[in-house]
Amino acid sequence: MHKERLAVLTSAAALVLAASFIATVRPAAQETQGTPSSAPAVEGRVPGEAREPAAAREADGSRPSEEQAQEGTRREPVALQPGSTAPPRNLKKVGDHWTPYDPPDPESFPPDATLHIIVPGDTLWDLADLVFGNPYLWPQIWNENRYILDSHWIYPGDPLLLPARPTVVGEIVPQGQEGAPPAAPAAAETGPEAEPAETAKEAPAAETPDVAASAPPATPAGQGSDTAHAARAVPKLEMLTDDYDLRCSGYIAPRESKPEYFIANQENEAKLGLTEGDIVYLNRGQSNGHTETGTEYSVVVREGEVRHPITHRFMGYYYKRLGAVKILAAQETTSIAAISYACDEIRTGHALVPLMITPVPARPAPAFNRLTVVPPDKSTGYVIHVADNQERASAGQLVDIDLGYEDGLKPGDFLTVFLPSEPFDKFPKVKYSYTVRNRRFQSRPIWRDDNDNLPPAKTIGQIVVIFAEKKTATVKILQSIREIEIGDSIVVY
Repeated sequence: MHKERLAVLTSAAALVLAASFIATVRPAAQETQGTPSSAPAVEGRVPGEAREPAAAREADGSRPSEEQAQEGTRREPVALQPGSTAPPRNLKKVGDHWTPYDPPDPESFPPDATLHIIVPGDTLWDLADLVFGNPYLWPQIWNENRYILDSHWIYPGDPLLLPARPTVVGEIVPQGQEGAPPAAPAAAETGPEAEPAETAKEAPAAETPDVAASAPPATPAGQGSDTAHAARAVPKLEMLTDDYDLRCSGYIAPRESKPEYFIANQENEAKLGLTEGDIVYLNRGQSNGHTETGTEYSVVVREGEVRHPITHRFMGYYYKRLGAVKILAAQETTSIAAISYACDEIRTGHALVPLMITPVPARPAPAFNRLTVVPPDKSTGYVIHVADNQERASAGQLVDIDLGYEDGLKPGDFLTVFLPSEPFDKFPKVKYSYTVRNRRFQSRPIWRDDNDNLPPAKTIGQIVVIFAEKKTATVKILQSIREIEIGDSIVVY
């Protein structure tokens, strides 16, 4: 009897404790429902999905916020994951895109600057990998664009100034960091009443972060890790020309005149051909020339006259650069110099002209498309000379054209080489018709008429300007599907 009474009292005590526990947990659960969404919920969003800002919902009474109606409070931004920063909320429309920053005008950048406009999917990590070949150099890009106040967040439409690749003493990737984890892509741009979606999640904003902390967050839902470093808007930058192209090319001068500077003598009089390191003496010194120590001059020699392949008009004389000399010491009327660069055999008596090198900026060339249609309103010209007295050239060689800076050309401009379409005239001329052992043999008909439907042009190559003279320019062939000949047509991009 006592045991049964004890069991009843124990069951009653358990029910009282359970009821009190439920009453305590229920208010806590109600309070939890009113808190902002957690980081995993934000990470689960589709990349590039636009969000309507809370301010727009408040101003527009037609779409009240259900969360605010239930909670009476505004949701605060949360970070994508622990350790990251929350997205900025002070977004404003600059030009045609949304951004929280004050980006500079791209027109204010230097003409030779490498500019990239951020597109959805970009990250500083990936851009450093594409531009420098090393994603751990992303702080170099951020350092050149300090208007970005938080390196965690970049916005489509903002400009980025891409610096030259820094000199790295050692590029050692710690063990376990060989594979770079992909970063969340930049947000897609939205309309005027919608806030941009979550933007690119970058490496931490510390100036000198440790390598383990600099890795971007995990891949968002719906994106595979194999696309983390896929080329997007910025292919790897390559120099379109090298030192040999700039120092060993030639130019066309409209007339011939006696040079003011030339090699008057040489140290080793028994040597017929001079090369790098040989000492020479110039005909100018401190009193009659520009001969400061360290000044360089190009060594040039006249090869012959150049005539236009179509009009046969005299274009000028072609001068080939053989190398360069550098002033070591200057006397009153003569100077001592050394050959600093040799492209070909240099001799006493060769002329000297000021060394003028305009580096072509490193940037990706436009995609070469052999199906390009030549616009009828573009400036066109012709290939009028090929270096080394050749008749045709291929990719990597230098040629001269009959357009110059008077036509708007400058170093770094791209042009297309094409062939004007002409009626095909290579049809077989021989026709036959005969019978052998009761079998008839006849030439097959080839159909044609006078109304030839020809393409506007046949694109055969792509060239880039190295030097631009008044009426001519020296260009380098970047790509070609066949050899480029004197007389082939060109068009400015």
